[in-house]
Amino acid sequence: MSAVNPIDGLRREHANMRSVVALISHQLDHLESYGAADYVLLANALYYMRKFPSHVHHPKEDFIFRRLAERDPAWKAEVDQIHAQHQEIYALEDELTERALDTPPAGGEEVAELLEKGRRYVQLQRQHSEKEERLLFPQAETALTSRDWTAVAGLVREVEDPLFGQHGSGRYRLLYEHILREAEGA
Repeated sequence: MSAVNPIDGLRREHANMRSVVALISHQLDHLESYGAADYVLLANALYYMRKFPSHVHHPKEDFIFRRLAERDPAWKAEVDQIHAQHQEIYALEDELTERALDTPPAGGEEVAELLEKGRRYVQLQRQHSEKEERLLFPQAETALTSRDWTAVAGLVREVEDPLFGQHGSGRYRLLYEHILREAEGA
């Protein structure tokens, strides 16, 4: 293992992403229990998940996991499954963001569909990150060489997290403040 190993950073990003997924789950609970949710907050949370993890976090994982499958082909099926889950996550994020922001459900069937897809998304996100942390990250740390980690560092750009990095007046400020309030209340 080398100093350029980004696994610790990926784990931190997972922790941050879990707090956003918890917020999404909480909004779905509120919709189910009270018939309403904060659709702007929900859409911003989903938008963040679609933009930051899909453009920064998942490409790092994909590169690392491809390298793992090259080093140890026994992991190819797991790596392929994780990649397919990334694609399913993106499709759900796109659909859920559109439903939450563009057309908040009026009730009945629309709410039931939003809840069903939202619950699928939350479950998939939780299982997905758990599998990466429990199986693939430790295996990558064992199998990849210093040369592999250097290649990863050279191909992966570091981008500040727009939600958990510096908190200006951008689109994520209210989302960040809501997550902090939720954490304080827990």
